[in-house]
Amino acid sequence: MSEGATLPKRRRPPPSRQARAVWAAITGALMGALGGAIIGASVSPSNGAVIGALLGAMMLAISEGVTDALRQPGKTKPLAQRIFIGAFFGAVFGTLLTQVFGPIAPLALGLIVGALSGLFSFAVKRLALGIVVGLLGGLGASAIPGGAHPAVLGAAVVLVYRVISAALFRDVPLEVMGERVPKSQVRYVVPFEASSQYVGADYFRDLARVRGGGFQRNAPDIGIVESMDVLRGPRFDPDKVDPLIREFYEHTSRFKLSIVPVWRRRMLPLYWLFKRYLAQPLGQANLPFDVAEAQRGIVSYIDTIDFERDDLIDVRGWVRVFEESGEAIYVGVYTTFRHEDIGYVSVGFPLPASNFTATLLPHNHNGSSFLLKSHGTGLPFPGHYVSVIEGDELTVFKLPTFSEEIEVVVRDGQLRTDHRFYLGGLNFLTLYYTIERAG
Repeated sequence: MSEGATLPKRRRPPPSRQARAVWAAITGALMGALGGAIIGASVSPSNGAVIGALLGAMMLAISEGVTDALRQPGKTKPLAQRIFIGAFFGAVFGTLLTQVFGPIAPLALGLIVGALSGLFSFAVKRLALGIVVGLLGGLGASAIPGGAHPAVLGAAVVLVYRVISAALFRDVPLEVMGERVPKSQVRYVVPFEASSQYVGADYFRDLARVRGGGFQRNAPDIGIVESMDVLRGPRFDPDKVDPLIREFYEHTSRFKLSIVPVWRRRMLPLYWLFKRYLAQPLGQANLPFDVAEAQRGIVSYIDTIDFERDDLIDVRGWVRVFEESGEAIYVGVYTTFRHEDIGYVSVGFPLPASNFTATLLPHNHNGSSFLLKSHGTGLPFPGHYVSVIEGDELTVFKLPTFSEEIEVVVRDGQLRTDHRFYLGGLNFLTLYYTIERAG
């Protein structure tokens, strides 16, 4: 980090709601005109493009402008509007396919549109739903004398798929839209970034020096949370957790850990590239590639910062490094927050001028075990977010297809953790931790 990197930058204030609505109406009109022209030209080569462009521009300008004017900053538009937009682009896509490749049988066209609708969710169940809806839509269109127009079939498949998907999979509206909002509006995102191109094991020491805070590494009995009581909620009672698990979270520096990574084989080439060309140069998310690398040994530090120098901890960080080289594996900022009597854990991973945050909901699990989940909660906050940090404001994007769960158990007096990662519902990595007392 460099001190010059922390100087405040001049930046434009976020757009007003009125300005945002006007811009949404303009972009909606442009998209609607283009899509409408494509559909209209396929219906009537003479003047269909003009009529289609006018109708498309009017529909999308009104719907986008109105829904953007009504929504709160950082919130998504209503599900109905998102389904409408999806159906519109399904109509455009269906038309484009036939314009580019010539006549396509309704069954094949429905299958393509449905499969792509499900594929974009990166979830196997939704892909299967998309295929089924596409096939049924294609069969229905084939039964119509003369067939259905590709735009009608494309729109119908996407519309039915999105409605059923929302009902079956409980689509929780995303809380962020990729626009700048004050930090206070997104408490589930950890607003700490790296001010240089390298994060590394000394991130918290450098952060304390630049901001004038008091830094301490591995203070006696320090934990990644002050107390598990702050996580109490309808799904989690800290009094039911095994005392050894509670001690680990509240006094993490008393423990050491070893790790065994198990990757899905098809992911290994991709992770090798990620590790070699991004994670290692960045000094962040540099997980062991295999068991042999993990056996080099891992050292953990609990770093704390007291910005106000009032003997109260303002930042808790967990740093893991390879024992042999001191090379950073993982640099995380641990925070907790409460909303409507529910406690959450948010872990932020600083990146250059940005942050990756995992927000997890605690659960009691199998008696005295502990489970943290980012998926399947039915709540809007749990999930994974990438945020670009600009002073006191964040531009946040949610990653709906990425999820994880951390299961902490005591087996035969031994503390263990299974940390599972998912992409589109498929488990691509599990980290098996064995945790022992350091002394």
